[in-house]
Amino acid sequence: MAVLQRNQLVCLHDSVWQKLLAGAWDAQAQSLLMHWRTGQLPLVVCRQRALEHPTTVSLGLPAPLQWDRRKLALEVALKNIARVATFPLLRDIALSPADAAQVQGFLLHTDALQTRVEVYGSYGWQRLTGLPCVRVGSDLDLLAHVPDLDTAGQLVWLLQGLQLVCRVDGELVFPGGWAVAWREYAQLMGAKVEQVLVKHRSGVQLLGMAELRSCFGSASMQGVPAPVQPALASVD
Repeated sequence: MAVLQRNQLVCLHDSVWQKLLAGAWDAQAQSLLMHWRTGQLPLVVCRQRALEHPTTVSLGLPAPLQWDRRKLALEVALKNIARVATFPLLRDIALSPADAAQVQGFLLHTDALQTRVEVYGSYGWQRLTGLPCVRVGSDLDLLAHVPDLDTAGQLVWLLQGLQLVCRVDGELVFPGGWAVAWREYAQLMGAKVEQVLVKHRSGVQLLGMAELRSCFGSASMQGVPAPVQPALASVD
């Protein structure tokens, strides 16, 4: 299996759900996990606990509104993953007519740039689960996959031109899985900040534009420090 990156989705074998449900969960968590198992819904790959557990993966389950937006953290053996998926594409998300018209024009440009734009956060999970996740004031969180910094710059210019009812947030995702918040990258381009926070599968690092250009194209960002992670429910 290829290395799993942040914000990829994975589905588990049913036998793994049985082990998860046998854990010491409260009633709300049990209900949430049972719904996920019954619907064969995915979990999201989180920031990993450094590289000390190369045979396992840290996953998250962000619950819809009916479970009070509760978040569960899980640790699962890689061998228990049935398949890998991605968040829904922006073109498949239901938006208001006014927003949909703007997004359609935006997607014409992203198609020309050959960039894939996915939606995570509330809008993405609502599409995946079919349950209410979006609230008044929810951001439209985008994962914009770009091949290089120049394409990232063009995409940021397009994103800044969007005037949607909801706030547009999210990340620029580069080859190798490392990512930068697009609003932070816009500030870096405009010389309003000297560095941006670069996120990787096992940590974060502050980098400036020159450093981004010098490290882009490497297979991975080794040496990115891993933050301290909370204890997770583990399934072997």
